[in-house]
Amino acid sequence: MQKDILLENVDFLKSDLGKNISQNLFQKFKELILTGKLPEGYMLPNENVVSSALGIGRSTLREAYTALAVFGFIRRSKAGTFINNIDNIDNIVNIAPFSITVENSDLNDLLEFRFMLEAETASYAAKRATPEDIEKISESYQHMIEYKDDVNLFVDYDSQFHMFLSDATHNKLLISTMIAAKESFERCIRVAMRQSLTKNPRVIDVTIDLHGKILEAIKRQDYQTAYSTMREHISYVNLTVKYG
Repeated sequence: MQKDILLENVDFLKSDLGKNISQNLFQKFKELILTGKLPEGYMLPNENVVSSALGIGRSTLREAYTALAVFGFIRRSKAGTFINNIDNIDNIVNIAPFSITVENSDLNDLLEFRFMLEAETASYAAKRATPEDIEKISESYQHMIEYKDDVNLFVDYDSQFHMFLSDATHNKLLISTMIAAKESFERCIRVAMRQSLTKNPRVIDVTIDLHGKILEAIKRQDYQTAYSTMREHISYVNLTVKYG
């Protein structure tokens, strides 16, 4: 029976799913499809059968299926869920919504992307920020200081600081890109802060210091310092995410 193909790979699918089960399951299904272990035209078993075999809820399985469908790895119909021809996937991936592409990106790719994106954002913000923009960025910075002992609130205002920076570029494409990537970026920051605080309590102090330098550079319209300091900040965050 066809379902035996999937059942033969259940142990692989179930292993090391971590906390973000749907995303990790997406990656595992993708690997099975790209390697041909789940071949073109194969009909996946009923969702109840799959979710039971994997020991997960149907809603979690559906989240993984939704991402697989968006990227073109599977097609869903009333007749069932089928594996697509992978030769056609590249074209489908290219038109997938950017937010979903970010959500399913490799961690290293995401960190490198953020390094490039936010440095340029800071530079343009320094060139174009209005007094109203600077006031909003300043308020976020003050809240970061105020809530430095509350990791969740601190990260909320850290994220807000960066979003206000993107607003200050007055570049619709940059702003849209930051909005699309926001949730993935925030998740990285929260993980980094929670993990690193247990090892290095100075992480938040360093983060506040660097944000303060970025803010002052923007006030002076010093786009070169804003650029270099943001690169320093994102490098620090990236190292924290990777190594704690």
